[in-house]
Amino acid sequence: KNIRILTIDIETRPMLVYSWGLWNQNHCIDHIADHGGLLCFAAKWVGEKDVLFFSEWEDGRDRMVQAAHDLLSEADVVISYNGDRFDVKKLNNEFLLSGMAPPRPFKSIDLMKSNKARFDLPSRKLDYLVQRTGVGRKTKHTGFHLWLDCMAREPKALALMRRYNEQDVRITEKAYLR
Repeated sequence: KNIRILTIDIETRPMLVYSWGLWNQNHCIDHIADHGGLLCFAAKWVGEKDVLFFSEWEDGRDRMVQAAHDLLSEADVVISYNGDRFDVKKLNNEFLLSGMAPPRPFKSIDLMKSNKARFDLPSRKLDYLVQRTGVGRKTKHTGFHLWLDCMAREPKALALMRRYNEQDVRITEKAYLR
């Protein structure tokens, strides 16, 4: 009854690297022009209505990273989709680079892992899972151009990214409850 369960999803900026080719390339750290990082995240307490959203463009990096740290520290359980391999590690990168201690320990439930262990669906994608089980669908977007347009601070792209990120949290919660 008193357990706080948080659903979370992050979106990141891609790394920008100088390269002389497209195929079979290895890049040294001197070729990194931009290390990428957290672009935005959405979170929702299971059973509550509101979706929380923080972004570089609305909140600034420091406030966004602090909000993620605070939410994870408050959670007893964190629900994600591929979060153990991606979201949680990327957030930990941000905490490390901000000089923050790790968040308070929490139990992680990564739905990609649990679905892989229990089921043999033809696709491991979140969109496939939620459509197939009838709990929703991901927000359609413009692909990689959405991330490029967000980095260029295009207002329509920023609004679409927010809808996309918030919807991922809603359907992840629904998949968890299903």
